[in-house]
Amino acid sequence: MTNKKFNLKKTITLLVILVVSYSFLPLIPFWFMKPAPKSNNNQTNVEKLENNKGAYFSFIVFGDNHNGLFTNDASTLKLIWNMNREDRFRKVPIDFVLNVGDVTLDGSNWDFKAWKKMQKLIKYPVIAAIGNHDDRELFREYCGDLQFAFSNRNSYFIIVDNEGGTPDFKWLEEELKKGQEYAHIFIAMHKPPFDPCQQEWYNIDNAPWAYKFRKMCAKYGVDIVFTGHKHMFKREEFDGVENIVTGGGGMLIEIPEADGGYLHYVRVMVNHDYVTYEVRKISPPLWLHITYYLGKETLYWMRNWYGSGYILGRNTKVLEPKVKGLNNYEYWFDKKGSIKE
Repeated sequence: MTNKKFNLKKTITLLVILVVSYSFLPLIPFWFMKPAPKSNNNQTNVEKLENNKGAYFSFIVFGDNHNGLFTNDASTLKLIWNMNREDRFRKVPIDFVLNVGDVTLDGSNWDFKAWKKMQKLIKYPVIAAIGNHDDRELFREYCGDLQFAFSNRNSYFIIVDNEGGTPDFKWLEEELKKGQEYAHIFIAMHKPPFDPCQQEWYNIDNAPWAYKFRKMCAKYGVDIVFTGHKHMFKREEFDGVENIVTGGGGMLIEIPEADGGYLHYVRVMVNHDYVTYEVRKISPPLWLHITYYLGKETLYWMRNWYGSGYILGRNTKVLEPKVKGLNNYEYWFDKKGSIKE
């Protein structure tokens, strides 16, 4: 009887090891594959869309994959496997994939080569915005233009370079005017014009440029603004314009799952004058789920107990905002009454 119990235990342990090991396997061929050529860039992939006709199509949006680190690569590979299955029901043409930036971990050649491998595995044309982790010169070399606009069927897409924060408003407004000829306008850029998670340090709600950007999008009837930067999914609406943060493309996510901190991409569908979308939540590779994500969620669960602040009497002092003068007119507006940048 003891031998039988021992053998059963041994068999279960072996099966668990095999299943976990199997979830690691996709990384092995990825490490040895060649990256996509540098000529496969934003400009050449936009050109592939020129002959698209009609007003019924779909596209995929994701970001913050931060490729170049094996944990991030493993998660992005799983996302891509799901992306490539999106057309299996053959309902609507999927025209392209849009990345909202931080395609690399730290902007090195190694990281960009890892991203180009990912691009090679995606079966649709890929168009990318630049993020703050992407070296500008290497982005030009591997991905192409940093800021540009293009049309696809009945829609106008504006790719904004705001990895440093404030966008080029003069250029943006000119492109928004051009977009008035189309049924829909979509903007993709890296940093969101609002704080998608109030319980962390990203602080942009009090930046005048973000307020100005939201007003400009409303003025010109933008349908959706896609951003990343924060590793989560979040949706907000400002003056009738949807803002979607889709930063769950592969980077290890530090935000709790309940607040949007999960791996995902967004599938958008345009049907003449209608725009709809679905969020595809993807579970991480099993080995990564065991080694990181279970622990992350456990820590947040434990934090919801009475913490040290309650026991030791901390967090009793009222803290002033870091930015001064937030409620002064001059902080937001110039002498002419225009919103500052």
